[in-house]
Amino acid sequence: MGELKERIRENGIDYILVGDYYIPDLKLPEENRPIGYFARLHRD
Repeated sequence: MGELKERIRENGIDYILVGDYYIPDLKLPEENRPIGYFARLHRD
């Protein structure tokens, strides 16, 4: 078997090579929701 590429793009999704498997390279969007008063108290 030939050399595997580190990154591929298939069906509009990027995949990254991890070992012998290609895993989807998913990125979550930043969460910019404001938190309320009681959530701030609970966070500490």
